[in-house]
Amino acid sequence: MIRFPAALLALSLGLVACVHAAEPAAPGPVLFNTAFEGASLGLIEKMGETEFRLHVKGQQDSRGRNRQATWFFFRVDDVAGRELTLRLTSFKGEYNDKPANSPAGAWFRPVISEDGVSWRNVASAAWDEKRDELTLTVRSSGNSLWIAHIPPYPVGRLQDLLRDLSRLPHVRTEVIGRSVQGRDLPLVTITNRARPDAGKRVVWLQARQHAWETGTSFVMEGAMTFIASDDPAARALRDETIFLFTPMLNPDSVASGEVRFNANGFDPNRHWDEVDLKDVRWLERLPEIWHAKQAILAQHARQPIDVMLNLHNTEMNEYVDTMVDAEPHQARFHRLFARLMTTTTFDPSRPKLTLFAGSGPANTTNSLWREARVPIMLMEQRIGPSQKAGRIMTTEDRLEFGRQLIALLAEAAR
Repeated sequence: MIRFPAALLALSLGLVACVHAAEPAAPGPVLFNTAFEGASLGLIEKMGETEFRLHVKGQQDSRGRNRQATWFFFRVDDVAGRELTLRLTSFKGEYNDKPANSPAGAWFRPVISEDGVSWRNVASAAWDEKRDELTLTVRSSGNSLWIAHIPPYPVGRLQDLLRDLSRLPHVRTEVIGRSVQGRDLPLVTITNRARPDAGKRVVWLQARQHAWETGTSFVMEGAMTFIASDDPAARALRDETIFLFTPMLNPDSVASGEVRFNANGFDPNRHWDEVDLKDVRWLERLPEIWHAKQAILAQHARQPIDVMLNLHNTEMNEYVDTMVDAEPHQARFHRLFARLMTTTTFDPSRPKLTLFAGSGPANTTNSLWREARVPIMLMEQRIGPSQKAGRIMTTEDRLEFGRQLIALLAEAAR
């Protein structure tokens, strides 16, 4: 047996310990997290240590039909310095009971964030039409990376905004009802209260009937923030106009990361012609429409609405449509359309205001014209690249468009 001096043995063991301490720890597995507001992701297939196929969860209606797959939002953790390959799939579904094209495509650039607040579109992506699959290659400098279809706008952000606005003397916020799961349905009124309402014009803006359409919330925020501000133009508009806002009509689905339908599986942009305010069954099925419709019709009976607009998002189309078939409202709407084209980033895929005189969906919010002569329009804004801007619109673009839009709506009302 060979014996080593105790001092030499201790030195030897110390060197071994140093060698082991210097060896880098093996990276842990990539973790997927959906435990936060608005998150959504379906099946995850692991194809390698840093490669995954991710199925979009989607949402179906109360009949198990019309699957919509236009929302995903999740976080990946333990990814610092690692390049990830993410293959997003399962986009195809149904629309109005018919097979629908994939909402993704070669143009599609989801958004990523390293803090969950500031978002940017991914620089590149590869679309495989046959596989219905979009491949992203992403890397984060931090340990976490958030990924979403388009920049999220959670219920909490709206609540913070309304809390700030409600401190202003010319802003009134109220709860007109509650959703299926008991969330507040807010109504915001902004006008100069020092002047009587008699003789004022009335403008109503509505957003977020479909949870995934977050761009509408940024437009809404831009509109409300401007019209409530100290800007001289905003003050002048408040003197002569009553502005009403229903900023989030589907808060349950926004909070739970759903796509289109309410918590009972009903579409808040359909059934407007069916919802009878005397029928409690509709209050149970679709309280979001029931309460909004009640507020709109009450206002219209008390002091008629001059212009109402519902905001929506779609992938590659941008347009305004209406069922209004009488003057002077048609003329107002045509003037508004022309002003949007010439003074804003509005980039219509249809060259004119679309008038549905008996065609098109008859059960949307637009049906309020036929029921109660509420002069109402629907606006779709694309989330894909704008030809006018030469790029995909940012949240800052949406906020600015909201400021412009509310002023033009007031102009149309006059």
